[in-house]
Amino acid sequence: MFADFGRIVFDMSGSRLANCVALCAVLLGATTLGARASASSGTVPALVTRASAVYAANVKGIIGMQRHFSTVVRAGPVHHTEVSDGGQLMKDGAFVKITYYRIADDGKAFSPQQIAQRDAQTNQDWSLGKIFFKEPYDPRFIHDYVFDPAQACTACPAGTVAVTFRSGMKDNQHGSGTMWIEQATGRVDKLTYIPNVPPPHATSGSVTETSGNAMPNVWYVTRIDGSYRGNAFPMTGTGTFTGLFDHFRRFSTVTQGEAALTAATI
Repeated sequence: MFADFGRIVFDMSGSRLANCVALCAVLLGATTLGARASASSGTVPALVTRASAVYAANVKGIIGMQRHFSTVVRAGPVHHTEVSDGGQLMKDGAFVKITYYRIADDGKAFSPQQIAQRDAQTNQDWSLGKIFFKEPYDPRFIHDYVFDPAQACTACPAGTVAVTFRSGMKDNQHGSGTMWIEQATGRVDKLTYIPNVPPPHATSGSVTETSGNAMPNVWYVTRIDGSYRGNAFPMTGTGTFTGLFDHFRRFSTVTQGEAALTAATI
């Protein structure tokens, strides 16, 4: 799923804030794909294979959605926030296009030119496959991971089991964690992971994705919560990200979807 974490653009001045700016940037702005190691190998459990097939069936076709992001960075005397609203289009689960409709940096709205710059950078990075987490249940990436057998989960809803996963890919698009799968439906309810490669200066971090009924016959991630803690020079800081996804809609063609994306009618 998505891991671009709002791509923070800082506009601060003054030497006393230099370290904080550096820390803020690395906590939530590190999106470059790292060096790749050899793919993991091993047998994929039957339940994970089924979850992968269910996911592929859910995202088949052309689907648009709205994205609502909120990022908060605290480091020393600085409390920085960014909120944004936008839309995204995908085909068979793969990125097609992203458009931002509104971005506010510490309460100050971006100009149309700034939004256009963010659009261009974000779409370029997504097109290059840089800034999204490669889900262990996505058929494109399932063989990047090793899975443990499903385990009973006392804290989970009845009929749900936990499957832990890990990857040998040494980049920030893979990680280790746990996903909770419904045995009856093969749907992934929730997934929590720690990136294999954290941002520079980050000492810890984790991301949780929660899925639900995005629209009829589509079970998809509807919320992402991420947090990091790190340090740069003498300063320490934390960064949190919340992403909400709603107003899902199917389209007959990519052209139709892109028109709705541009017109903000998804």
